[in-house]
Amino acid sequence: MNNQLIGISLHERRDEAIAAFQLASNVHPRLQEAFAALANFDFTAYSQQLHSELVQNSHLWHEKPVSSDNSIDAILFEFNSIYEDAVDARAYGVIDWQKPVLHVAGFDMGYDFDFRKGFDAVPGISLHFLQPLEDLLNPDAIDELVEPDRDMEDVPGFQSLVNSFLFSGLSVIHRVLVESNLRTLFTKAGLKPDGLVVLGGHDTGLVYPLFSMSAD
Repeated sequence: MNNQLIGISLHERRDEAIAAFQLASNVHPRLQEAFAALANFDFTAYSQQLHSELVQNSHLWHEKPVSSDNSIDAILFEFNSIYEDAVDARAYGVIDWQKPVLHVAGFDMGYDFDFRKGFDAVPGISLHFLQPLEDLLNPDAIDELVEPDRDMEDVPGFQSLVNSFLFSGLSVIHRVLVESNLRTLFTKAGLKPDGLVVLGGHDTGLVYPLFSMSAD
């Protein structure tokens, strides 16, 4: 796994999701409004903010001196869910990870790992690009979108809208991690030379690679 392949996968998933949403029929106007908000989101300003957050919050991830005894296999950024508290991803230092088969398109992280003491649910990164999606799924308004006997996932355009938000944001986060050359930052946190930076929702199991410490 390398950063070029991660970037290609994220961009492809973003483009596929956007195209699928644009082709969907009978899409509720509020979903259309959320999609427009994504199109108008200022990812340039977000990129600058993200870089500042990483530099600032990374000081909370350090354990000095870093040694082979406290090195970490991965840095996990985890948010709650797209329905609640989506815009704040906490950071975790993953240790003793018996890695499953890894895929650039995302994989089940499993539960055969632990977190390094002191590097557990500490400040990570913000995901402000998900705010319109969280607003759309506010419990006070969701009844407008879905009938009582249906799941939200069955609403026309919903899943492609979610993926449009998610992969648009992840593509930008990946680019910031690569272009800002943050390897030193991750090395100071104890990330191994073959370590990964991943992001996922709480208790979903599924995570998406954002950055690989391996050669590009």
